[in-house]
Amino acid sequence: RPHHNWREWLLNSNDNGFEELTLTPNNVAERTWTVPLNTVRAAGGNTQFENFWPVLALMDGPHASYNTFLSAVDLDMIPLIDVGVSDFRVDNQNGNLGFVPGDIMDVSVEVTNYGVDPYNDGGEITIYELEGLNENYIGGASITNLAAAGTQTLTIGFDTSDITPYASGSTTFRARITGLTGDRVSSNNYADGNALHDMPPVANQPTAIASTSIERGGTIQFESTALSNDMVDDMSTMTPTLHYAKAGTEIWDNAWIISADMIGSGGNARYVHTIEAPLNAEVGNYDLRVKWTDSGGQTSDWLIFGEAFELRNGLPLVLDSGYSQYAGMPTVKVETQERVSVIGLVYDAETPLSMLSVDSNSPEFVEWDSSTLEIVVEFDEVIWDVQGNPIPQGMFVSVDDGDDVNSGMMMFNVVENGAPRWAPIPTQSFDEGGSASIGLTEYLSDTDDNGYPVPVSGLTLELLANSNTALVDASISGHTLSVSSLDDDSTGISEITVRASDDVKFSDTIITFHVLNVNDAPRIDLTGIEEFTVKIGERTTLELLDRMTDIDDPDEEIWATAITFVPGAAQFNPITGILTMAWEESGDEVVTITLEDRHGDASASIITVHVVDDLPLYWETDFVASFDTVEYGTNPTFTIQNVGPHVLTEIRVGWTVCNSITGVCHSSGVSHNYGPFIVNPASGAGLGVGDYITLVVEGVDQNDFDRVTEEQLRIYAIEPQEIIDEPGNDDTETDSGGMSTVMSAGLIGIGLLLAIALVLSLAIVLRRQGLASESAIDYASAVREEEYDDSETSEPDLMGEVPPPPPMTPPLPPEGLPPGWTMEQWHYYGAEYLRRRQ
Repeated sequence: RPHHNWREWLLNSNDNGFEELTLTPNNVAERTWTVPLNTVRAAGGNTQFENFWPVLALMDGPHASYNTFLSAVDLDMIPLIDVGVSDFRVDNQNGNLGFVPGDIMDVSVEVTNYGVDPYNDGGEITIYELEGLNENYIGGASITNLAAAGTQTLTIGFDTSDITPYASGSTTFRARITGLTGDRVSSNNYADGNALHDMPPVANQPTAIASTSIERGGTIQFESTALSNDMVDDMSTMTPTLHYAKAGTEIWDNAWIISADMIGSGGNARYVHTIEAPLNAEVGNYDLRVKWTDSGGQTSDWLIFGEAFELRNGLPLVLDSGYSQYAGMPTVKVETQERVSVIGLVYDAETPLSMLSVDSNSPEFVEWDSSTLEIVVEFDEVIWDVQGNPIPQGMFVSVDDGDDVNSGMMMFNVVENGAPRWAPIPTQSFDEGGSASIGLTEYLSDTDDNGYPVPVSGLTLELLANSNTALVDASISGHTLSVSSLDDDSTGISEITVRASDDVKFSDTIITFHVLNVNDAPRIDLTGIEEFTVKIGERTTLELLDRMTDIDDPDEEIWATAITFVPGAAQFNPITGILTMAWEESGDEVVTITLEDRHGDASASIITVHVVDDLPLYWETDFVASFDTVEYGTNPTFTIQNVGPHVLTEIRVGWTVCNSITGVCHSSGVSHNYGPFIVNPASGAGLGVGDYITLVVEGVDQNDFDRVTEEQLRIYAIEPQEIIDEPGNDDTETDSGGMSTVMSAGLIGIGLLLAIALVLSLAIVLRRQGLASESAIDYASAVREEEYDDSETSEPDLMGEVPPPPPMTPPLPPEGLPPGWTMEQWHYYGAEYLRRRQ
């Protein structure tokens, strides 16, 4: 509005200032001027008229020369003048929502003074019928004086005879106020009202809810809907009329219609008619017709639906709880032939029960006795629910009345007869090579002859059958069944049949066991090659391809590798399956063979290889050495005897002569056979005091392995033994001479014994000091003992010369004399040297 206040419609006729008038005391001043409406425009949510918004100002002089305002006012500050249409109605005089041609409509308009002051400046009320864009005047009246908030009502009767109605149509009427003075709100100066056209409804064809073929005594339902064809009615204001008639007769009736109910709401509303055919009704096809009446009493045309349903002959029925004639569910014992009356279980409206034929393909059905109206049944088991209650069991029965056959399910309550019972036992499983046990007590139940539960502890279980004895072994202990695999690789299914007995009655069950396949890693058979011996540098090959197997997958899919601690010593060719091995150093080597299948499962096997430079030989078990003598001053002759299992070639017998006193080996030699051979010390004087002989045997055995004795055979030299000849019995001496001889011989013998004791003591001391190897075999001791024994029986050589005993020198250390030492130094200071070393 503000941007319109200074437009030309507020200016004087000269367009050089505002309209202006001069006020004088006690005189009324008035000024009027006219400006076209299009001088302003509609904007800001206001109409053109509303934007004529003058502002009146009271100043103390002309506005062109004085700027002092005493007061100012606009239209919002003056009293409101507004007369408008407050209500406009079009009603049918007969009270209907719509109208049909010829009805008289009351067109009523109410005018209200919304201003703050009374209105008495006149105006007109006019009412029109709108026909397209044309307004047809049907009446009017002048506006009377209206107090503030006062109203004026005008009602005109309108005859609708000349109106042509159409579907979902209406006629519009308009009320308008004109000729108002100072009215400032024009938007409420008119109002429109509608009168709806009331059209007859249009029927839709009924639809059967279920099968259109029923038997006599049965029922059928049809859903019916209609179109109101106007905006006056809907399904809630229309009612249907349904009739039936034998097809082609047009003898309509509604006696069989027992109900007509509306269901649903809104667009889903519909009527459902239920037709119940009596037992004596005529069979055949029937037509239907339907018409609808709306709230104004208008009706649709009859809609005929030919052969809407078929009425058949009433079949014999197998009754259930849905029939009033049902006698209830009969109770029978399991595994017992029971006679059950069919009265209340079978029904035929037209045929006596005795003339019916009852039959069944069910294994529980035994026979039909028409004379007693009974059937004989026998059920094999009782079925239980999760709470342990018997579940009714059904038997499909066919009933023939001579013309038609009907079938139905006849239900029975099957109870126990006293025999032990098995609950379903879930399938058991375990992995190949394993086993499983299951307690069967929880799956057993027992009753007495009246069907009452009794404890199952008195039941005995028996293993009747094992369907796969090549797969598993089964046994029963008490109420526990145990099943185990016969091997680690077989899989499959075995069904175990178990019988429970209470000594009178019994029942059997089958328990299924699955032996599950578990992927096994590939395997290799190392029989004969798991451990063997090879020579250093000798290349050995093993064919492994035929030794590999995989029980679960093809052998061709096995991936094999070979590793050892020595890089490159073992190499496996996966194409040829050849394992090649060679080592350059002796020792025990381990070759790990790893086999892996396509599932990632692997196995590892070990081959132990003994890599040798030569193999050991042992004295006493493989060789025995013999000699003629080892006395001081002699050159012994030795012979080696092979007493072991090895056949040797390229024989080499090495001998050395060492001195235990000096720690020096001064002589050596080799024989290329087992002897006899002579040991010649380098001194040329034979064996000396403290000398000992060592022997080592080498050769190649029958398997081409080099062999050598692990330990040297050590033989110590001994001092010679003199033999004393005993005098003959025939020598004659004088008593004095004989006595002298005996005394001399005794003295010599005592001296000889003392010398021998000294030598033996020295030998014992030397042996205890560890100069000889612990593993050496000292054949000299045996020789000395043997010679000593001989010396006790032989006559001593009283004239022989006894050799001096060796000096008491400390034993040399294993590495020999210390560097820079002499034997003389060792004789005096050796004991102290050994003490300090300890």
